[in-house]
Amino acid sequence: MHRSDPIPQPSPIEQRIDRALMSSVLLSPLAALMNTIIGFTVAHWVCGVGRKATGYVVSIADLVLCIIAAGLAWWVYRRLSDADESQPELGRRRFMAKTGLALAAFAAVVVLAGTLAMLTLHPCD
Repeated sequence: MHRSDPIPQPSPIEQRIDRALMSSVLLSPLAALMNTIIGFTVAHWVCGVGRKATGYVVSIADLVLCIIAAGLAWWVYRRLSDADESQPELGRRRFMAKTGLALAAFAAVVVLAGTLAMLTLHPCD
């Protein structure tokens, strides 16, 4: 059956907002996951060499991903600052921006906790 009314397409700015939201929501867990998996992998290298520089590089890279994710979520949140949250699309986008900010903060805490452990322990502990 054919529809008589055309399906509305999102505007270019709405598409850009949606891409920023999805990137923000996906980057934060990716950063936390990378910090855990690559951090454990690099720990063997750090122990063998006796220097923690490689571990710090992993932590810095993951923290940069968290900052990028938070920046994207903040950009969307500021764009939708006057949005009515009772409206389905704008309210959903604003909620996702808040969720992206929360995920970025959580992932940053995970990364900073791993870095703190690296700072306080010796390379082979």
